Order: sequence, then C-alpha cells, then structure tokens
Amino acid sequence: MLKSFQFSLILKGILLAAILAMLLSLVFGVLLSYTSLPESELSINLILGASIFVAAFIAAHQAGTKGLYYGLAIGLGFILLVLVLSAIFWTKTPVWLKIGEKTILALVSGGVGGIIGVLFPKL
Repeated sequence: MLKSFQFSLILKGILLAAILAMLLSLVFGVLLSYTSLPESELSINLILGASIFVAAFIAAHQAGTKGLYYGLAIGLGFILLVLVLSAIFWTKTPVWLKIGEKTILALVSGGVGGIIGVLFPKL
C-alpha cells in the first residue's frame, strides 16, 4: 500500500530545522565570544546545511518513502521562512547571489538528508 504525502511531516521538519539552526547559531556565537575562532560565511553555511540535513533526515525516516520530495520540500520551506523573516526584520536589499547560494545549499542538503533518511534502517 502506498503512503500518501504527509504535509505535517514537512511542517515539523521546517520547524525542527529552524530550532536546530537557532541552537547551532547560539553554540557558534558562544564559541566566537570565548575563542579566537574567526567568523566566516562557511560557518553560516555549515549551520544552515546541517540543520536542514538533520530535519530532512528525520522527516523522511518517519515517512519511510519519498525521501527526496520530503527533503526538497523542507529545504525550500526553510529558505522561504528565512526570506520572509529577513524581509520583516532586515531593511537592506537582499543580495540575490547569496540567496541563490543558500537556496542551492538548502535543496542539496535537504535532498541528500531525505534520501539517506529513507535508506536508513528503522531500529
């Protein structure tokens, strides 16, 4: 029997990705404050990619099928959430190249996380 596409898993995945991104940002902020670690774009991309990967992995693992679709949907949903929040709280004009870079990163990490989440055996 085929399982239907569950939008609740996508919403939970986007929320989980947002929470993970905030927690990882907090940890990184503490590390920046108390160490000589340099701030870079790579660390921001790592936080973004890791949080979307983990959220897509968990959502696709729970779904058990269509991991690529769940991963891509979570990546795209997270990017849209970030764009809406940045439009509300940030007055500067966005740099479209950076937005494109973050979108590609989100889609790739979400897609890979979703595929691996489906392939990961249930315990």
